[in-house]
Amino acid sequence: MGLKVLFTNNSSLIKYGIASGFKNLGHEVHIMDGKYQLWDKDKETQVELFKKYIENNHVDIVFSECFANFAEGIFEHTKEKGIFHAFFSIEDTPFDHWIGDYWSDYADYIFTTTAECLPNYWNKGKQAELMLFGCNPEFHKRIDSGIQRDIVLIANNYERRFEQTRKFIMPVVEHGYDVSIFGNEWWMDSNRVVNLQSHPSTYKGYGAYEDLPYLYSSSKIILGQNLDDKSITQTSMRPTESLGIGGGILISPFTPAQQYLFHDHVYLPRNTDEMLLMVNEVLSMTDIQREQKAKKAQEFVYRYHNYNLRAEQVINAYHGHKT
Repeated sequence: MGLKVLFTNNSSLIKYGIASGFKNLGHEVHIMDGKYQLWDKDKETQVELFKKYIENNHVDIVFSECFANFAEGIFEHTKEKGIFHAFFSIEDTPFDHWIGDYWSDYADYIFTTTAECLPNYWNKGKQAELMLFGCNPEFHKRIDSGIQRDIVLIANNYERRFEQTRKFIMPVVEHGYDVSIFGNEWWMDSNRVVNLQSHPSTYKGYGAYEDLPYLYSSSKIILGQNLDDKSITQTSMRPTESLGIGGGILISPFTPAQQYLFHDHVYLPRNTDEMLLMVNEVLSMTDIQREQKAKKAQEFVYRYHNYNLRAEQVINAYHGHKT
């Protein structure tokens, strides 16, 4: 018998990612969306909506990837009702994991992308395990759109990434390559230390998640960015997604996690010179060479980093928790 799984967040990670894994395994998936959408409501309203949903629908598993203003009362209600509540902590970093640390007090089971944070959860007497990002082959796949540009970056201009942007992204822009950067308007904010004010034609606007397959398929190179360079497992969602799409080649500033997880399927420059060398190397490949390399990377993440495997982890945790 399939389980009924309720997601409290309707983010892209859920809608286009992990929810697909549960569906593929034969479980019933519901996402709090439309009139039940929570993230734009105050905490009181969130709890009311959640209670209303639970009253009217049978739910076996509640799965939360908590946003900034998430209501603690949602966890309290599942505890009251005896419903298994899993929390996916996607922004843990080895040295400042307060977000996950906070929510772990409420959840029945914690999944984190950061191996270094597990002892913290275990020491609190919580059940926790590593769960990495993944790809959904039905969405993260190549679209035959023809090459539209050489290089693409889809990322917001976070302050925490300024040093990385200065060393790895700006030199590529300043060397006059054909680069398209998508993200929020922070890229054009003159008050930010690093911005694209001097290169306005490089900035192409927001770049919706739904456009990822097209944008990554129609570019020779995908630039990556990460918030953490210490963890052995923590990455952004992008490496797995971009490799899953199987279009451009990923060049992303070196992190131990990307090396550990993706081996030689990604280019991992350690400084500006290596960055420019690697960009030139990929641009000098023939279309066939590039496509073969991208296909191998795609096969690798489809096999080892797909959301069916991640959903299986949650289901196993649920059954283990019940016994």
